[in-house]
Amino acid sequence: MFLWGAVACVEAATQQVSLQRLDAYIQQAQQDWRVPGVAVGVIQNGAVIWSKGYGAREIGKQPRVDSGTLFEIGSLTKAMAAASLGILVDEGKLSWDDPVIEHLPSFRVADPWLSRNITVRDLVAGRSGVEGGAYAVVPMDTKQVLRTAVHVPSRGAFRDSLLYSNVMYDIAGELVAEVSGMSWGEFVERRIFQPLRMGSSRASADTAGIWDAAYLAPSMYGQAPAGRAGIENAPDANVAMPHWHTPQGLKALPWQISQTGGSAAGSVVANLDDMLKWVQFNLGDGPPLLRTSTLSELHTPQIFVRKSPSNSFSLVQRAIDQVSPSESTAAYAMGWFVQDYRKHRMLNHGGALLGGLSVIAMIPERDIAVVVLANSYGRDGMGLMTWAIALRALDVLLQVEPHDWSGELLNVVKRRDVESAAEQQRVEQSRLRGTRPSLPLQSYVGEYENAEFGRIRVDQVGEGLALRLPGVFDWRLEHWHNDTFRLHVSTSGVDLMQFFLTFQVDQAAKVRSFDGGWGVLGGRFVPTVQRPEPN
Repeated sequence: MFLWGAVACVEAATQQVSLQRLDAYIQQAQQDWRVPGVAVGVIQNGAVIWSKGYGAREIGKQPRVDSGTLFEIGSLTKAMAAASLGILVDEGKLSWDDPVIEHLPSFRVADPWLSRNITVRDLVAGRSGVEGGAYAVVPMDTKQVLRTAVHVPSRGAFRDSLLYSNVMYDIAGELVAEVSGMSWGEFVERRIFQPLRMGSSRASADTAGIWDAAYLAPSMYGQAPAGRAGIENAPDANVAMPHWHTPQGLKALPWQISQTGGSAAGSVVANLDDMLKWVQFNLGDGPPLLRTSTLSELHTPQIFVRKSPSNSFSLVQRAIDQVSPSESTAAYAMGWFVQDYRKHRMLNHGGALLGGLSVIAMIPERDIAVVVLANSYGRDGMGLMTWAIALRALDVLLQVEPHDWSGELLNVVKRRDVESAAEQQRVEQSRLRGTRPSLPLQSYVGEYENAEFGRIRVDQVGEGLALRLPGVFDWRLEHWHNDTFRLHVSTSGVDLMQFFLTFQVDQAAKVRSFDGGWGVLGGRFVPTVQRPEPN
């Protein structure tokens, strides 16, 4: 007995030293990646063994991040949406392999055969071959997403490989509403948050009671009516502001409404304390919301990841493979990626809205997990710091030689910075100097539309043009060459990214269409047909 007690004391002391070193590592990573604030939690054997906030809730302001600080968690919401369907499966109200149209008769995508054959499982396993995503720009609710889905074409083969789709998840949310009789937002709050005692979590920024509407961006790329927002505009809440890296330094951004009333793809608001409860449930250590078999089904691979869903995903996977080569192909379950990590099965998912990033990584067979919430993407905007911290923490929990994931991924970013500078130089060199638009600027002015996005305006502003959706955004169009303009996507005075928009002019000197050069705009826009006024 004495020997066992001595061993236990040594193990506890060793773990405490490891956690102290992890604490120092997190602080250094936060500084190196230039992230204002981060919250990190660690679970082992069903218990939270580390939970701490680091840095500022908003750059240049005193309030600090702690385990109760609220973040928008983005696509970490997806696993909650899949679990919502799991509850309905357990209640016998639907089955995973039911065609969606049996429960949601208004469900349609562009392909009639797919409309009849996409199942509940397909929606949340990324197997539909349908993508879409214009609502990241246009404010919508789930019913509007459902109506516009009929215009979204297939972009991949049915059930061939993961095609990451926010639209399909939001339709899953509408399916929950149709079957349960309450909105998905109400369902997730009542049936998941309340039983798990996630008391601070809410389904959406616009229903959380934190912000006046003037300080919320109406969509992910929208502009808050007040122009800017800060923690002082939510004086009764412990919130972290998103941040964007600019040449002038970090700038705070408003919170964003993913979708009016809640988006099953990515709208949940939560803090570290609540997310640790959510992860304990997924490890089988929390209240039994689901049958064991249903929870296992949610975590079971459903489709291979043959094409990376994002640059950050491929960069992290490549870095992991260099340290511990994967023995199986990455896959997607239902709301979770499934990958090898040091010869263990790792379930994980990231979440992002503009200027905010999160990740969960867990190894169920070892009953360990890490949650990281951050209020900036970090250097280069790739969102790799959260992964650097998560992987380092898993190394500590697995008791392997900890790898310097932050240093390695920082080197990846530095190489990418060099590549990006070279690419920007190539773009500049390809510009045709001294050209002018084919037509007077006024000839490009007017209203345009496409089926997925809806209507948008091009207006003349001084000597230039602007792309506008009244009440949502006002983006500068800088003439590049000929009929191509550089589109400056911006919010709160911050230039976020640029794309090239090209007008097509016909032989009659009329603008026939333009291509926005950005997938979330939904493709080619044509001038709105002006219907004659009724007599």
